[in-house]
Parts: sequence; structure tokens; C-alpha cells
Amino acid sequence: MKTGIARRLGAEAAAILLCAGALGLAFNALSPRGVAITRPLALSELDARYLTADEARARFGAGQTIFLDVRRARLFAAGHVAGALNLPAEEFTKRFPEFAPMLPRETGIVIYCDSKRCELSRQVADRLGQLGYRSVKIFYHGWEEWKKRGWPTEQ
Repeated sequence: MKTGIARRLGAEAAAILLCAGALGLAFNALSPRGVAITRPLALSELDARYLTADEARARFGAGQTIFLDVRRARLFAAGHVAGALNLPAEEFTKRFPEFAPMLPRETGIVIYCDSKRCELSRQVADRLGQLGYRSVKIFYHGWEEWKKRGWPTEQ
């Protein structure tokens, strides 16, 4: 008797997993932000707001973009992209009002933190988007890559 119940429960669990997998694959295929399953993701597919290192450097060189470092103040003080402003992500709500006059909505903004493993840039970009900023980009590789390439920095 117990064997029959175990088989039935196992079959039901397998059916549920199969249905869940099929629904997940269908949702992924229909979603514009679906995950590529059969090929590696391109940077632009991860988030259209991401910039490569060369794209960030080109924007820096053009001089029409504000660079916003969202790391903690002590990390910013140790070194940052030349001319960048420091608005630590964890202080965004409290300190944004003092930064708002320095961040005109029509000016391009490039946000960065330590590296591509850092989520702070995306979080701040999302917050700025909610506040109506439309020209916000994320320097995906962040401070570590900028410094490694020997591009202009300040302390």
C-alpha cells in the first residue's frame, strides 16, 4: 500500500516539475528580457543601460556626461574617475536633494561602482529612472576597470 502512494506522489511531483519547467521556458521565450539559453548573453542584452569600458571612456572624453560614483565615501576618497561626484547608494534617499541641482535631467549620467559584480550602480540607476531621469547609463566594469586602464583619476 505504501509503495502505491509513494509512486503516485512521485508521479505528481514529476508532473508539477515538468509543468513548471514548461511554463518557465514559455515565459522566458515570450519575455523581452528573457535569458538566452542557447548562447552567451551580450552586454546590451543584460541591460540596455550598460556601457562597456570603451563607451564610458568615450563619454568621459566628450565632456558632456556627469560621472556618478555610488561607492562609499571612503572608497571614493581613495580614488575615483576624475571629476566624478560621489552619491553613495546607501545614502541616496537622504542625500539626493543636495545632488539634484548638480544632476540636470537633460544631461547624460554615467553611474559606476567597484566592478561588474557590484549591484549598486543598477540600484541607483533604477532610482534615478523613477525620478524621471532618462539619460542614465551604467559603466558595467566600474572603478576597477577604469583604474586598470590608466584613465584619468583623482583622489
